[in-house]
Amino acid sequence: MNKERLLELGVLAGASCAGIAGVNALENKFALRHNRLEFSESNFYHWKNFNIYYTRKGFGKPVILLHDLKPDSSAHEWSNLIDRLAEHHRVYAFDLLGCGRSDKPEITYTNFYYVEILLSFIKSQVCEKTFVVASGYSSVIALMAAAYDSSKFSGVCFINPPSIGSMARVPNWHTIFAMRMMQIPVLGDAIYNIHYSRAAIDNRFSEELFYNPFHVSTELIETCLESAHIGKGRGRFLEASKAGRYLNMNVKHALKTIKIPAFILAGAALEDEVHIANSWKKCAPLIAIEAISQSKYYPHYENARETAAKLLAILDQK
Repeated sequence: MNKERLLELGVLAGASCAGIAGVNALENKFALRHNRLEFSESNFYHWKNFNIYYTRKGFGKPVILLHDLKPDSSAHEWSNLIDRLAEHHRVYAFDLLGCGRSDKPEITYTNFYYVEILLSFIKSQVCEKTFVVASGYSSVIALMAAAYDSSKFSGVCFINPPSIGSMARVPNWHTIFAMRMMQIPVLGDAIYNIHYSRAAIDNRFSEELFYNPFHVSTELIETCLESAHIGKGRGRFLEASKAGRYLNMNVKHALKTIKIPAFILAGAALEDEVHIANSWKKCAPLIAIEAISQSKYYPHYENARETAAKLLAILDQK
């Protein structure tokens, strides 16, 4: 009787897993049906065993744009800004490793991967000092890369960087458990698909990320959804690494030693971000801070005109 009961439970468990796997597959297929993220095979930068997608526009002094480090982000984050900058500069925009059209390896992601990718790209593709504009979490990538090898940078601009305190938090058993859960096949896919469903993405932009929820377009939501689900949901390994705090870096030393011109653009509607910007400036007094009106986390998307004007003014100083 016990054996029969165990067999029944095994069959039920197997059927449940198969059902969840089927739902996960349908979710990924649904997310990709609009084909918002076009790509060309010639636009991949080959770094070690990975392919990093990037675009290039314009002529002049080089600028690299780094989108926020989230699975649903991509170079599309800069779509309202890039043409304005490209009128005067040679502009590169990445899909970072684990995001969008770039490879999404099943690894534990760390800040050093991205630092090495950025420095390698500047050395082999740009071939001269570059100004880097980084959004959100990617501000730490740009900061650490500039602190490690300032000779490759003409300057950096951080858009709504994370707090010093949050980046100083190290992995513990709670965060490692969360990371392992996300990495488990089927279960991790299900958790990831809930977090990066269309409804969840739409809600985050409307309720948290944008100053004006009416600026949240269907195109933006569909592009973010597609970015998160290209590669059959393997963006969950980046999300798992963030949850585990393996991408965190204590930025205080880097801020105190940075040797190049540095700027912060903050969404004016984010009171916390103004305090965060001032805490960065406390460590690096020469950082210049500007606020972008009528914007929150993505001023370069929501108020691209003002963001472009401030960036061009900064770049003209170089």
